[in-house]
Amino acid sequence: MSHVPKTKRRALEALREEIRRIEIPGEAGAACLPLGIPEIDGALPGGGLRAGCVHEIGGDEAATGFCAVLLARAGGPLLWLARGNDLYLPGLVRYGIEPGRLLVASRLRRRADMLWAMEEALRCRALRGVVAELDTLDRAASRRLMLAAEGSGVPGLVLWPEAGAGGAGRVRVPTADSRWRVTTVPGTGLTRWRVEVVHCRGGRPGCWVVGMAARDLARRAG
Repeated sequence: MSHVPKTKRRALEALREEIRRIEIPGEAGAACLPLGIPEIDGALPGGGLRAGCVHEIGGDEAATGFCAVLLARAGGPLLWLARGNDLYLPGLVRYGIEPGRLLVASRLRRRADMLWAMEEALRCRALRGVVAELDTLDRAASRRLMLAAEGSGVPGLVLWPEAGAGGAGRVRVPTADSRWRVTTVPGTGLTRWRVEVVHCRGGRPGCWVVGMAARDLARRAG
């Protein structure tokens, strides 16, 4: 990592040490993460989002909330790799993530730094989930992440913001086990999301509108 500036190198090494500190050899997460909505879980292999895999999640601000909901259902230590420094932690608590469970690494603006951090994190068996704010991966990088997740059983979520309608159908993670698009449905009262499974190995595509209750996804709304 000699090409990495000293300040970035120190930050990445600190992240490596934090991952080592919480690592518990031989411990792995659950086989899958059910959303708790029968209509969606029934479309997924094993009744939930498969652990030990990398999943692609795109959309508007609802996609961030969706990632938080999935992590909250995983339990245990969690890691969020953010490109900027504007992740609103109280908002994540609303989706069920207790502050003491979440480690956030911010300002990972270089793709190489983000990829390195995610790959290292996915190898840590003590973590129960990793989110990385990435845009596009080539097949080689995507495969490295997939192998790291398979080896540890830790689920990885690649979160990317949608920049206009033209980016909605673009494949961002070539080896992703599933691809999702989550967007906000305008309305009043209960927050509503349009959750779409674009692709899922061993599962089937589908689209649902769900309600977001105070700390979890609620019943299917339509």
